[in-house]
Amino acid sequence: MQWKTLDDLCGSDHYPISVTYGSTQTSSAIPSWKLRKADWPSFSNDASKQLGCSNPGISLDEFSEKLLTIAKNNIPKSKCSIRQNNTVWFNNTCKETINKRKKALR
Repeated sequence: MQWKTLDDLCGSDHYPISVTYGSTQTSSAIPSWKLRKADWPSFSNDASKQLGCSNPGISLDEFSEKLLTIAKNNIPKSKCSIRQNNTVWFNNTCKETINKRKKALR
């Protein structure tokens, strides 16, 4: 476990403390499926071949694994990227105000 005080007061009169434990991975971004760019005819064809009536005794785990593989082959995913200031209301005025506050703390 590690801890450190942060430089940005975040509007408080106390310095915040950041505590990290174990993994140092900072991103929790998970790629999402781009359903509008999917190749649905190929997806349907692959699903019919691999998951159709010809496999009645397939286990749930095997079915899920095959379906996920079919999806990975036919549906693209978004990139994992961290968006900073990912809010509609955050604009240049907000950015300038934060910079002024940081400058005043120095």
